[in-house]
Amino acid sequence: MSADVSPQVRMANDIAIQFAHLPSRQAAREVAHHIKMFWDPRMRAELDRLADSPPLGMDPLALEAARLLRNADAAP
Repeated sequence: MSADVSPQVRMANDIAIQFAHLPSRQAAREVAHHIKMFWDPRMRAELDRLADSPPLGMDPLALEAARLLRNADAAP
């Protein structure tokens, strides 16, 4: 992976690797849960911003997790 990849994408991808053995929906939920539990709100906000136009190299599970987090934050 290139040095210009943001730390949030790199870390989200690393987390996604840990859950890749699960069915994709479940894996994305687990990645989202991990990010919600352990990431600073500023880190989550940056990941959310990056998910609008995903950079090359962003794991599909990490992208889906970012979208799940966005939808969870938007829910009443």
